[in-house]
Amino acid sequence: MENQYLAHKIDNREQTVLEHLTGTSKLSAQFASAFGKEKQGEMAGYLHDIGKCSGEFQERIRNPEHTKRCDHSTAGAIEAFKQRQLGVSMCIMGHHGGLLNFGGKMDTSEDRTVQGRLKKGMERKIPDYTAWKELCPGREFENVPEMEPNQTPFERYMEIKMLYSSLVDADFLDTEMFMEGKSASREEYDTLEQLKDRLETYLKNQKWLEAHSGINGMRTEILETAAQQGRKLERGIYTLTVPTGGGKTISSLRFALHHGVEHGLDRIIYVIPYVNIIEQTAEKFREILGRENVLEHHSNVIYEKEDEQEWKCYQLASENWDMPVIITTAAQFFESLFHNKPSRCRKLHNIANSVIIYDEVQMLPVSHWIPCIHALEKLSKSCRATQVLCTATQPAVVFPQETMPLEIIAEPERYFGAFKRVTFQNSGLLSLEEIAEKIESSHQVLCIVNTKRTAQSLYKMLSEKENAFHLTTMMIPVHRKEALQQIKERLQKGMPCKVVATSLVEAGVDLDFPYVMREQAGLDSILQAAGRCNRNGGKNLRESITEVFELEGRIHGSIRQQVDAARYVMREYEQWDSLEAIETYFRFWRQLRGKENLDQKQIMEKINRYAFCDIAEVFQLIENDTCTVYIPWKEEGEELISQLRNGFYNSPLFRALGRYGVNVFKPHYGELVRLGDVELINGIAVLNNRNLYHEDTGLEFQAEEGIAIFC
Repeated sequence: MENQYLAHKIDNREQTVLEHLTGTSKLSAQFASAFGKEKQGEMAGYLHDIGKCSGEFQERIRNPEHTKRCDHSTAGAIEAFKQRQLGVSMCIMGHHGGLLNFGGKMDTSEDRTVQGRLKKGMERKIPDYTAWKELCPGREFENVPEMEPNQTPFERYMEIKMLYSSLVDADFLDTEMFMEGKSASREEYDTLEQLKDRLETYLKNQKWLEAHSGINGMRTEILETAAQQGRKLERGIYTLTVPTGGGKTISSLRFALHHGVEHGLDRIIYVIPYVNIIEQTAEKFREILGRENVLEHHSNVIYEKEDEQEWKCYQLASENWDMPVIITTAAQFFESLFHNKPSRCRKLHNIANSVIIYDEVQMLPVSHWIPCIHALEKLSKSCRATQVLCTATQPAVVFPQETMPLEIIAEPERYFGAFKRVTFQNSGLLSLEEIAEKIESSHQVLCIVNTKRTAQSLYKMLSEKENAFHLTTMMIPVHRKEALQQIKERLQKGMPCKVVATSLVEAGVDLDFPYVMREQAGLDSILQAAGRCNRNGGKNLRESITEVFELEGRIHGSIRQQVDAARYVMREYEQWDSLEAIETYFRFWRQLRGKENLDQKQIMEKINRYAFCDIAEVFQLIENDTCTVYIPWKEEGEELISQLRNGFYNSPLFRALGRYGVNVFKPHYGELVRLGDVELINGIAVLNNRNLYHEDTGLEFQAEEGIAIFC
């Protein structure tokens, strides 16, 4: 009987439905055990493809010419629903196409909702699958625990997402093993114990733990405290408040490894706000822990295909995050938590039973603040994860009282005083011409402004371009990387270096200027800018100036509330960088925003309705109001565009192209298209007016006719 029903077929090899159900249920149970839902995971795996036990599906899989689609997922969903396992039912229902909106009682069997699909099954509008009971006798799963009655909608939402992840990853992996005829080249990685030993060896070789006085002595204290607290503290949510220059990144890694080993956790996940600051963290971790143990996962990462085995290992690990150390972006992390498609959710179960470090947590977009904080709470409460909010400017996160984060470093205030390296000045209102004069009269200066347009205008006013640089996202990533390297070299050699930039240099970019100018913004941005001033502590405090100014005629627009909150703190506190001032700023800012603006897309209301599709559609950490224009810059850029013209469309190509893309606001993009300055290759925009991309400033705002495009 069991050999009559096939789940997969390739060449002359066949996998039966029973083999696939058995393999998937075993893996799904294993994955779900990480968050205490092993029985539900086993059930989901065993029922997910019972719909393949139908004549229609068997005809389709055995006859290559029979291409009519066959619903094989509703069957398992119906059987799970009959056993009062609604969460399992929803996971099975969406294991190919994605989790559905729950819908309402008025939905019909034609509606693409959970209610609609259940009616479709109950009305027997799906192929007859009853043969599964003969194939799998005794698999009724009568003792599977039901959902806990006291759960909140958000807790149930997260439970369903984690269970869904376990099922789809198990389904992918079992199918992958059959197709490959083996375990699909997935590697065995070092344990966290081995990685901890590697880190300790690195610290010993670098003599990082030998200093006992001065600034280096304090860095040693922070590192030692991180290790001790990692071993001592139970799983939970913590803050790690370390001033710029205090060794925050390595200290958080040391805490994570010691904590992970102590509690038998599976992996460490680093969540970093933006792609442009992730590379140096990944590079340092690969140096310390071995490149084979560290996965860098974001839209622009490219793994060179020099070693076929290593390349495939990275590609596979990016699908489900089964490496011991993951470094990713906040967008990748949180958008996956709130997505509904299998490819995005597949990795989620591997977040459970891990240490998650949120670097520069204050940069989480405030528009999604409430759902993100709820997610953090549930990851610790329901998924056994330890989480660390890591920054020099803690955003005063408000959790329920029982989950309020504890600080890892005792009395962090004393470190902030010791690491103070800059003197703040408030210069008030200045004209663009006055700012340009200040820049030109300085030997080394970094000037950070709020908009790309202001940066381009200011840079063009500088008379001496030989020693001047421009850094904004109007430059493609590889161009910015080259410019940053030149800037660092000039700073190290003491050469003249004058940089006009936007906020992209404020976090994770290792620059050390004696003088930093910052246009008025939120206090967190001002303090991040100050972190580029006297960063290495080698200059006199009084001579290391971070100057805040306002530009005449510039409207603060979308950052008005941050600016107002910062002005208030700058009036009330003499020390803008004190922990009390920082906490006051964040609380006042969120008060100005209003609670309704901390969940602008009403994600929490949609979660109450289990509207999985709707949530995925609107949850974007970075609003997608831009279009990408690819630039044929230098030889590699031209080669990539050439591949595009020749019809090559694959993920590696588009990841590589990401390093040659500029995101422009839609009005600007529309003008570029209207004037013929870009060409569309199957809907993909490529710049064909090379005069609009400059070696100094990147893509111009001014289109060919001389029309100013306001965005």
